[in-house]
Amino acid sequence: MAKLQLDMELECDFGLLGIGSHVGSHRLAWELNRIFGWDLKFNRAITSDNKNTNTEHIVLTFIDREEGLDVSLILNRVPGGVLASGASSLDYLLKIESDFLYNHDVVSRIRRSNLVTLVTTIDPELSGALGPLFELDIIEIDKEKNE
Repeated sequence: MAKLQLDMELECDFGLLGIGSHVGSHRLAWELNRIFGWDLKFNRAITSDNKNTNTEHIVLTFIDREEGLDVSLILNRVPGGVLASGASSLDYLLKIESDFLYNHDVVSRIRRSNLVTLVTTIDPELSGALGPLFELDIIEIDKEKNE
């Protein structure tokens, strides 16, 4: 019997920014809310396997269904490790819809904040966190079905 091999590429429909900041996630979320008019709120913590331990990373989310905007601010660095191994020097990840990212000058607007030391774009496929980033969407779909 012949075997078929499924060759499938995942395509990201979101952009990923890495942010360096000396403030806590609640303070950075407040600043992003002020800059963009969002309402980032604590959503959950996601777990990542780091060598011999599991680490939990806080996720703050804002969803605007009318605009089709889904934004997640994720704490990347915690004492036990990082979520995105390809961005280990960055404190936060900002997962945002690609269209909004490129049409609203997001990077330069965040750079103007005194609370941010660095903002850079990251290739989600090279970040080392693609699985957990996609998992955010899957969990949201399941959560909506239960509501």
